Parts: sequence; structure tokens; C-alpha cells
Amino acid sequence: MFETMHHLTRARHILATLLAGMACTLSVAQYGDFGLAEQPADTAAVDDIIYYGDYMDMSGGYNVGDTVFDFTAYDFDGNPINLYDQLAGERPVVLVSGSVSCIRFRNVFDPLVPGQEVWAARTFIYDHQDDFNWIFIYGVEAHPTDGNCPSNCPPTINTDTAVVQPAVYSERRWAMHNWENSTEHDMPFTMYADNPDNSIYNNFFQRPFGLLALNCDGTVGIRADWVTSFFLDISNEEELMMFRESYTSCQIDWEPEEDEDEDEEEQDDTEDDTEDDTEDDDTTGGDDDSDDDEPVDYDGPDHALEGHAGNGTASDLSEQAPTGAALRVFPNPAQSTLTVVSDAQINSLQLTDLRGRTVAQWTAVDRILKLPVANLPRGQYVLIGHTPDGAISHRRVILH
Repeated sequence: MFETMHHLTRARHILATLLAGMACTLSVAQYGDFGLAEQPADTAAVDDIIYYGDYMDMSGGYNVGDTVFDFTAYDFDGNPINLYDQLAGERPVVLVSGSVSCIRFRNVFDPLVPGQEVWAARTFIYDHQDDFNWIFIYGVEAHPTDGNCPSNCPPTINTDTAVVQPAVYSERRWAMHNWENSTEHDMPFTMYADNPDNSIYNNFFQRPFGLLALNCDGTVGIRADWVTSFFLDISNEEELMMFRESYTSCQIDWEPEEDEDEDEEEQDDTEDDTEDDTEDDDTTGGDDDSDDDEPVDYDGPDHALEGHAGNGTASDLSEQAPTGAALRVFPNPAQSTLTVVSDAQINSLQLTDLRGRTVAQWTAVDRILKLPVANLPRGQYVLIGHTPDGAISHRRVILH
């Protein structure tokens, strides 16, 4: 009897060990890599958009508990960011997807756009820039002017941008560049362009303005289908801050396995290249497509954020706000003094930061005013003029 129980105990121990080993094997097997060792060439073709589900189906992409693959993405200047390296840091990584034609995404970084959802998201992100490692991924366009939009996005023919769904990597890179340098928006983060195969958007998001908060082991801790509505719920903000407080750093101990077949193919290719070197040196002036994937001198679309008259507008502030007196400000950017000229009577002027907090205000008595701004912190502000009839005018101001 005792011997039988001893055998059963030993068998259970062996079974438990095997199950633990299988669990570790399965866990490790979930890791992978979407990254590219070098920034894609400007001429690299962007893959077609896959089917993301029916209208407003935001169920795709990684969910809470999933283990995410690694990726390497690049900013406009070619500086790389590697996800697994970032996960080893002291702050939790928060991935956010966005694009020029996603109205909700743009509105969060436009200080003049009102609305509870926009203000909630804007305030939290700005106030907690240093609490999280925010990584913004510029991916698939939500509402491009060519109509080639994702299947699950709200269909629209109207947009206040002039950006198309990119066909080559340079179009994605330059649209991102113009967005980051927009004078109409304040984007305090670097954006990284998705790879030409859309691998980051396809696997992490599949939604235009989503959020993923990641544990250091690569598992998804928090997911938001829409960043704006997520931050509108105060309990979600509290959950994200609790996630930050309880976060512990670690490092993923994973290396991609080498594929023997690929090694053999590379060796064969090397031998072939050596044999054919003399044949490739074409001095006859014939067509040579060997440099098709090399970067080209492409200066990109110039007006990715300006109104596209042919398509009308979808969120034009001039149609939403009362029409006030025209304000002209100069110099802009300003250092010590800001001159304000109005074509109508202004009762008062108010200078607010990008969170809507008043930093200075003046009572207007003339249509030409010189405002002292030397003692104010450098940055972007909004100058608001109030007329006797209650109308309001806005002008963006930069102090440097």
C-alpha cells in the first residue's frame, strides 16, 4: 500500500514537471519578431489593407493576456525603437496607434478642439508624459482621401486632410513628418512609422486609435479600443495609474531561432553572387533594377494636414465656433513682446496653455496692443480674444 502511494506521488511529481516544462515551452513559443534590421527604403511598397471586420468591429489585434511579438520601427530620420528593449525599462510601455486622417487622434493634440472625451485624453496624456513610456505608432490611415479606408472604420468621404493611403513607405514617413511638424497641433512625442507590411497595426491594433499597456514580460495588461472614450471613464484612468504603481521591470530572455534552411539559402545566394559578379557589372547602359529598394530623394507630400477643398471638411473649427474679431499676432514665435492687432473691439485677451489653463490675461483698450511675455515659460499657447457681443477669436502663439 505504502509502495503504491509512493509510486503515485512520484508519478504526480513527474507529471507536474512535464506540465511545467510544456507551459514554459508554450510561453516561449509565443514570442516572435516583426522587426526589420534597417529602415525600409522609401520605395518599399506598402501592403494592401487586410479585412479588419465589419463596421466598428474593434475586436481585432492583441487582447489582455496575449504575449506580443517584438518589433523594430523607425522615426522619420531613421532612428530605431525596439519594443523588447523598451520593455526592459523602468516605466511601463504604452503603445498608441494613430494616423493623420483619424479625427479623434488629431483632436486630442489640437488645443482648440473642445469636448469631454478630447479633454480627458489630452489632459491625462500631457500630465503623465513621464509616468509611462509612450510609443506612438503611425500606421494605416483611417479616412484617406482616396477612400481606401479600413473595413471596420466609419465610412466617410469627407476629411480635412489631403493624405492618401500610402502606396510606398516614403508616403507614410512623410505624412508622419508633416503631422509632427504641424503648427495646428501639439504632439510632444516622437512617432514611429509602421513597416511596409503593416505588421504592427495588423497584429497589435487593427483599430485607428487604440492603446495597449504592456507588462515587462510582453503580455498585454490593459487594452483600449478608443483612447478618447477610455480616458473619459475615470475608473480607467485610475486602473492605468494603479498599473503604473504596481509595475516591476524585467527583461525578456528570448532570442529568435536560426532557421537552418534560411542559412543554407543565404550560403547558396552568396555563392551565386560571387559567380555572377562579372555578369552584374553592366557597362552597356542597359536597364538595371538592382537599386529599386534603395532610398530615393523624395521630399514627400507637402500638405498632409491642410484642408482638401475637393472633399470638404469633417471637423472644421471655423464652422463650430462663433465668429469673432480677426486677430493678427506678430512676431510669432515671440520672445519678449507680442503685438496683437484686431479689426474690431476686443474687451479682453486671455493666454492659455495647451491644457486650457490661463497663464496671463489683459483688458483690451486699443486695437493695437503690445503684450509682455518675457516672463512666461517657453512653449505653445492659445490667445483668446473676447468681443463685446460675446464672440471669441483664437490664435496659436509660440514663445521661444
